[in-house]
Amino acid sequence: MFRFGVLSFVVLLFCMESSYALSSEEELSIKEALHPFVVECAEEYGMTEEMFEEAKKKGSAEDIDPCFMSCFLKKTGFFDDSGKFDAEKSISFAKEHITSESAIKFLEAGAGECVKINDEDVSDGENGCDRAKLLFDCLTELKKKMSE
Repeated sequence: MFRFGVLSFVVLLFCMESSYALSSEEELSIKEALHPFVVECAEEYGMTEEMFEEAKKKGSAEDIDPCFMSCFLKKTGFFDDSGKFDAEKSISFAKEHITSESAIKFLEAGAGECVKINDEDVSDGENGCDRAKLLFDCLTELKKKMSE
């Protein structure tokens, strides 16, 4: 069974570098809310704890199956059934679990900037695997820009 370490990776991917540090209560709230989705999708796509830990060390989703990411994003409601990013639901979720102004600002900026991925042509249609990778790439690029 996956430990909360896997969820730390997911939280890290979404927005939380040191400049957007969450309180331990906020991080725990997010982890508890996301845990069932991570476990379900990890089992479906053969993801292991070691794979997540390695990606967490690298600070990159490069080696994570984009279809796992799409599965997770759909189950959380961050992607709709047609594999498109739902910025409003993502921000709403964040505001339920986060009070950190800087983290919320980053998420709002990310949603505003990264919603453009919905206009990209993808090869897998409603599966959302390609679009999930585009989202994580967009968020990673935004983190770089905002930390400069």
